[in-house]
Amino acid sequence: MTLSSLLVCVDEAAAEVLRRVLEELSIKVESCPDVARAAMRLAQQRFDVVIIDCDSQTEVNGLLRETRLSRLNDSTLAVAVVSGQESIREMFSLGVNFVLYKPVSHERALSSLRAARAVMRKEKRRSARAAVHTHAMVDYANVEQEKATLMDLAQDGMAVLFGKKLPPTSKVYFQFQLPGQKSSVRLSGQVVWQDWNGRAGIQFVDVPKASRRLLTEYLSATLPKSSEPFPRVTVEMEEPVPVGGGSQQETATVRAADGEAGARLRSEPDNRRGQTRYACRLGAEVYRTGIPVPNHCCLTDLSAGGCYLEVPLPFPKGVSVEITVRTYELKLRLRGTVQASHPGYGMGVAFELKTKDERDQVQKLTHFVASTTEGSN
Repeated sequence: MTLSSLLVCVDEAAAEVLRRVLEELSIKVESCPDVARAAMRLAQQRFDVVIIDCDSQTEVNGLLRETRLSRLNDSTLAVAVVSGQESIREMFSLGVNFVLYKPVSHERALSSLRAARAVMRKEKRRSARAAVHTHAMVDYANVEQEKATLMDLAQDGMAVLFGKKLPPTSKVYFQFQLPGQKSSVRLSGQVVWQDWNGRAGIQFVDVPKASRRLLTEYLSATLPKSSEPFPRVTVEMEEPVPVGGGSQQETATVRAADGEAGARLRSEPDNRRGQTRYACRLGAEVYRTGIPVPNHCCLTDLSAGGCYLEVPLPFPKGVSVEITVRTYELKLRLRGTVQASHPGYGMGVAFELKTKDERDQVQKLTHFVASTTEGSN
């Protein structure tokens, strides 16, 4: 099981220590000290862990937001390298899982990242992919009954060789038979990434129950069974951290075993990552504030703090927007700011909830979506 990491570290000495530790733990390392380039890589590829050490706290927080609003890395383990406690609470609210204090020693980094690796392996196993080579018939845009080849398969998506580039944000309809099965799988998916030689990543959108059963049977029979236990590990921040906004201090310990890390982080009321997120697909219109030109889009990944809008030409980061959502039962208008922009795919938007009416609007929408879909953290 190969694990991968994105190392964003401007301190060359610390970067060298972390690189050695990651390689010692058999975690593939991609070093990227440039923050803008790192944000681009987070939009292009999924990593099992991202380690962040930037020149300023603003850059650290910005990259954490990019990570959590990324379609590929919203659940990726995040490790922050810090010199003090000043912004610890804010970083945890942005989704940091582990903290390393400077100066970074080999022993401390090895202990912390070994703990992180246990969590990564557990998450990797949940979304394990099976190699597969089978032909499929696909329909998309104005194309019908075109051939493609499946390369790997998971419960929530697959890699497909189309041999050419598909339209951005294209929805694709598949029909194929998996090896050893007689019935055909029929499902639809969304293109989430593409490369230069015609390969694309597909995230499943609509999977009928019969097809879901076929996928589950194939993956259960194909993926290796692992009996490796998950160790109970602890990563401790060795200096006291202020909690609750008061003067009292206590040592914060993040336990990463069988979901304990997530439970601890979800206890923070302002933790955006801890908010329940709903995978949904709602037709919407998005406007740049002050410009009455609608841009039709699809609202996905909704939470109380924000959403993702799938649109071919997203607005730049920092732009203020207004979103109109219409369903059979309600019509809502929401305001927010673009936090992450992925050309050809879409943008992550953080809601601006300054009034009770605006908070009520988001609550109505989340209640509506919650009644029709399943949430995830």
